[in-house]
Amino acid sequence: MTKRRIVKEVVLWIIALFLALVCLRSGWLKVTGNIFWVRDFHRWGYPDWFRIVVGIAELTSMVLLLVPRFAAYGTSLFVVVMLGAIYTHATHNESSRLPFNLFLLTLSLIIAFTRRPNFLQKLQKV
Repeated sequence: MTKRRIVKEVVLWIIALFLALVCLRSGWLKVTGNIFWVRDFHRWGYPDWFRIVVGIAELTSMVLLLVPRFAAYGTSLFVVVMLGAIYTHATHNESSRLPFNLFLLTLSLIIAFTRRPNFLQKLQKV
């Protein structure tokens, strides 16, 4: 393995671990009914079951992120969550929350495109 390849792998793992920790914390707090998330989802007009679905999606993303073969799927799921979060914050005048969501979205896209499944790599060659 070349030094460049090693550095790339280390950087990808650091990003994946960071995203996995964010997913773990955020997902766990949503699923367990943390008052902060219960209040926010209620204020945004979302039903309680939707908070749980988002939390499960984040926890699923966390697990998939930790397996390089499935990391693209995990980040793709997290991208959907982040797009929903960005939409929600943008439509509820919460622009102070947008930079972190955009940062997480960017990191997720980096992992999604570098750890993409083999079938996507084959499609690129066509």
